[in-house]
Amino acid sequence: MKPSLCWMLMPLALLAACGETPSENAADDPANAAVRRGPMLGAVDLAAPLELRGGSLETGWTLDLAPGRILYRPAGGKPVPFYPISPQMKNGAAVYPTQTPDGAAVTITLRPGSCLGGGIVLAEVRIGAKTLEGCGFAQSIEQVHRDLYNEALSVPYDNGAAGNDSE
Repeated sequence: MKPSLCWMLMPLALLAACGETPSENAADDPANAAVRRGPMLGAVDLAAPLELRGGSLETGWTLDLAPGRILYRPAGGKPVPFYPISPQMKNGAAVYPTQTPDGAAVTITLRPGSCLGGGIVLAEVRIGAKTLEGCGFAQSIEQVHRDLYNEALSVPYDNGAAGNDSE
C-alpha cells in the first residue's frame, strides 16, 4: 500500500499551524522580552551581563553583575553574593546600592569610559570603608550560565538534605 501525498504532508501542515503570526509591534511581543534593552549607560545596555575586574589576574578581584545576580569574588577569598538590585541612574552614572549578606553597605558605580583590554565602563565598588576600582567587560549570557552550572557542581552533595530519614 502506497501512502498518499496528503498523509505525508499532514505533519508539516500541523507544524505550520502551531506557529503564531508576529504582532504588529515586535517590541510588544512577549517572545522578544528577553532581548529588550534595559537602562543604558551611554552605549552599554545595563540589562546585559558585565564582569567587573580590578587589579592583576592573579591578585585582583572580580564581580559578576547581571540581572538577578551580583557576585563578588575577592582575590584569594570565598565568593560573596550581594543582594541583586537594578541600577539607579544618577549624574550620568549607574549606581547599584546593595549590601552583603551580613548587611554591610555596598555601592557599585559604573561610569561611561573605556579601559585597557576592552573594558567598556569604568567601575568603582565600595564595600564598607574599602574602595575598589576597575573596569567592566561585556559578558555573554552563555558565560553566566556556564558559571552558574560550575558553581552548582562545586557544592558538595548532601543526601541528608533531601529529607530522607531512613536511618
